[in-house]
Amino acid sequence: MDDRLATFMEQRPRLLRLAYRYLETAADAEDVVQDAWLRYCRVEAPHHAGKLLTTIVTRLALDKLRSAAHRRETYVGEWLPEPLADTAEPDPAALDISYAVMACLKALGPAERAAYFLHDIYDMSFADIAETIGHSPANCRKLAQRARAALAAAKPRFRPTQHDLARFVHAFDASNSSGNLAPLKALLAEGIEFVSDGGGKAAAATHIIRGPDAVARLMLGLARKREHEQLAYAIRSVNGDPAIAIRAGGGLDAIVSFSLDAAGRVNGLYVVRNPDKLQRLQ
Repeated sequence: MDDRLATFMEQRPRLLRLAYRYLETAADAEDVVQDAWLRYCRVEAPHHAGKLLTTIVTRLALDKLRSAAHRRETYVGEWLPEPLADTAEPDPAALDISYAVMACLKALGPAERAAYFLHDIYDMSFADIAETIGHSPANCRKLAQRARAALAAAKPRFRPTQHDLARFVHAFDASNSSGNLAPLKALLAEGIEFVSDGGGKAAAATHIIRGPDAVARLMLGLARKREHEQLAYAIRSVNGDPAIAIRAGGGLDAIVSFSLDAAGRVNGLYVVRNPDKLQRLQ
């Protein structure tokens, strides 16, 4: 059992990231990985523990997604993944869970994600994937092809650096102090999307705002509405990338994450304000 536990603990960070990629909340991912350990204990010692654990986590995550479908459908406004704090140096071999990648994956259905992850990332055969997700091997191949096509068609999103965030903050301050949108708009891509998640518990746009003019006007309008508040800003590492943490009244008010286009302009702004999703970062 000690050897089995050691193997599981070695795999656990990767499994948590895999479950999070499906479920987009830390608590759900932790529940799935804990359940995976219990099931792993009940089978004979496998030759390929990592492959078996990947299969178990995928099955459990897909089941949990089906049970959570109503919750997602009735969610107030836009849904964004729960931001996760980075507590250690990122593992270069770990799954990328940045908001840039999660935004691209959003277009994929659960079965498409599973077929794509298991085949393209974990090199599982379509026969094994079929056994895991309950589709035929031919259908699994089509699901993976559809996923690849969807990701190829999505607009490219690149991860920001702290320098990128500093440029953005400087441009925002310049526009906010002068009332001139030009400095901020110069850093926004034509296809920018502003997505905010309040979950009905904090003020947030209930739909995606698109275009540099609309996004710049919205951001400056929001800043003016809150000029009387004592807001504090800091850069934190969230989901493997630098993000802006906004504090108000002594508590965490929002996490703002970014994605960039190939020219370094912001093409995605993701603002999480739902207090339930910020609880772990408080």
